[in-house]
Amino acid sequence: MSDSVIIEPIEKDDYQGLFRLIEAERERLLPYFPMTCAHCSDPRATRSYIKAMIARAKRKEFFCFAMRDYEGGDPIGLVFLKEFDWTVPKCETAYFIGSIYERKGLTTLGVMWAVDHAFTQLNMEKVFARVDPLNVASCKVLQYCGFELEGTLRRDYRTADGRLLDLQLFSVLK
Repeated sequence: MSDSVIIEPIEKDDYQGLFRLIEAERERLLPYFPMTCAHCSDPRATRSYIKAMIARAKRKEFFCFAMRDYEGGDPIGLVFLKEFDWTVPKCETAYFIGSIYERKGLTTLGVMWAVDHAFTQLNMEKVFARVDPLNVASCKVLQYCGFELEGTLRRDYRTADGRLLDLQLFSVLK
């Protein structure tokens, strides 16, 4: 596998590759990314979803970045910047990567890149993430990227399969 990753805004031509990624990882992603999974039900729906995300990025409401193997090609994961509060200013990051690319440091690179983008291009003062405490790998990614644990949000998230979860809130400041 690769030892680096390309990170760039999602493009409308990514719809087939993104659909294949979501389809391959659907069972694993569905509890935590229900909207992405629902909007990527087939290639045509995925294309519409990407077009909507691009439009939201133009309005500075929501940003989706594709992570690609260093050789380019289809997305191997996504990093999001969302839930903007421009009065602070702060935003949330969320991310996932295909299971065959896990434990290679690529997710960490994606999160570092997104945080840098939030601070330098969008002038955010704070980036936060909410993570299932049982997702130890994701918590480690955030800590490696300089995020600090702020606390636990008790019974704060209902998964697509109906479970009510506690979430750990992490953040990093500019």
